[in-house]
Amino acid sequence: MPPTDKQLIASCIAGDEAAWSELIERYSSLILSIPRRYGFAAAQADDVFADVCLTLVRSLRNLKDARAFPAWLIRTTTRATWEASRKAARRKTSELPDIEGGIAPEALVEGLEDEQMVRSALEHVSERCRELITWLYFTEPAPNYDEIAKRMGKPRGSLGPTRRRCLDGMRKWLEPRLGGVSSWRDGTP
Repeated sequence: MPPTDKQLIASCIAGDEAAWSELIERYSSLILSIPRRYGFAAAQADDVFADVCLTLVRSLRNLKDARAFPAWLIRTTTRATWEASRKAARRKTSELPDIEGGIAPEALVEGLEDEQMVRSALEHVSERCRELITWLYFTEPAPNYDEIAKRMGKPRGSLGPTRRRCLDGMRKWLEPRLGGVSSWRDGTP
């Protein structure tokens, strides 16, 4: 099992460079996704990433609850994006540039928090489950069940029950972190 955020944060505070690398790698997609969603070019997003990493180095010791780390990181990255936007536009405003598709900043932050929770849950299931869930829900274009069964070397009819077990494993990891409020199963109460 990969180390938890709490373990990684403790190792980072203790000066473990490998832990820093793993923590940054674990959250790099999340950090970079925020400025990119606001239309930043790759170089601008990289600048925001560097600012967030610097803030992380300075502030990690002050984090009181490792479970709050993803939300803290999203807020910190959003603020760094706002600051970069203000600097780039040479204006004093707290408004972000329009987001493609008209998404409100608050909704974007909530969506990013949800995405990060799913990423974290995927880290806590087996490699086969990660593979199946990725093919089913995160691959574009999505392969059909026959293709997935062939790739996994499993009968097509076993994918549904396997998917259920994988989602149940993710749910078991997520529920305590969401306050045990999740009673949904594949979209049905």
